Amino acid sequence: MMKLIKTLVVAVCLMSPAVGVHAAHSLQKQTPTQAAAKENEISILFIGNSFTFRHNLPMLVKKVFEEGNPGMTVKLESVLGGGKTMFEFSNYGFAQTTLEQATIPPEIISGRIKTMEGYLKSNEAPDKEAWTRFVKTRTYAEPRQTPPFSKLHGFIGNNIERHKTLLESVKAGDITKWDYVVLQSWQDVHPSLDEGYAKNVMTFADIAAKQGTKVILYITAPRVMNHESVEGPLDQESVDREMTLVHKLAKEIKACAVVPVPLAINMIQKNGTDLKFRYVNDAHPNQYCAFLTSNMFYAAVFKKSTEGFKYNSVRDTKVIDGKDRDGGNPAVVFDDKTKIYLQKMAFDAVMAFDKSTK
Repeated sequence: MMKLIKTLVVAVCLMSPAVGVHAAHSLQKQTPTQAAAKENEISILFIGNSFTFRHNLPMLVKKVFEEGNPGMTVKLESVLGGGKTMFEFSNYGFAQTTLEQATIPPEIISGRIKTMEGYLKSNEAPDKEAWTRFVKTRTYAEPRQTPPFSKLHGFIGNNIERHKTLLESVKAGDITKWDYVVLQSWQDVHPSLDEGYAKNVMTFADIAAKQGTKVILYITAPRVMNHESVEGPLDQESVDREMTLVHKLAKEIKACAVVPVPLAINMIQKNGTDLKFRYVNDAHPNQYCAFLTSNMFYAAVFKKSTEGFKYNSVRDTKVIDGKDRDGGNPAVVFDDKTKIYLQKMAFDAVMAFDKSTK
């Protein structure tokens, strides 16, 4: 008998009725106590790169969601790949398998494993034209040269193993129907809906709609995270360009929520700020950016501020000799003034984005 996780309809991101599941899938009988526990559980799938797994962002989101909703349990899973975008996740890692596990038969998973095994036999992309086009339309590749496809072999190998594990779980009936899927951008936000992040998000959004899963767009800010004090916003043009595209994309796919980190940092930088949002010796978000982002997730999904929450610390997950990449304490505990300010700006940025989308 297969287990299908039944989850809660939360806040303003209302879940649509569950779609039909593969014929072999059926619900397991539950006691009243078990059923009540499941009614207070939501499931979130994160798909992203180091801007998702640094500081273990999913766990920070879980922490803030559960504090704001006493009695709620958040079930998490992540499909991750360092430096990868939605294009690689969709075309070469088949991250969509984890998303649609409740509605596909084992044969499809086996077929995708064989396809990926075939990819490892060549140093040439199976769809060379699409691979080259993707590289050329990235917003960060300077100069825009096409890297060898063999650089993806490690990523593909990891996803073969993930699929093998998932295949056994599906055969055993241990499956999850996701309430939310988080799709992370990373310097691939092209101005057109037909390129880059938007194009590949729409592929995932179509699959999510068939699962009754709501989409959360997590927009990262690698171009505007400051590592020193600033007197005004960085790269205003890129922020405006990305927010324009994301507005269109959110409407197109009817996104449940958008986490517009570039907009939040831009708003904080408007009048100058001493707050830093990336490391000096590392281009990743620092603890301050992770705290801001996790609070933005709460604001985006529940349309409420986290001001007053006890959550007040973030620890770096990449520690060297007990220090973070800048030689500081990997664990940052925010004083009340900074905590409240970042909580407020997280909410204000989400509300500003939502207002401009309507």
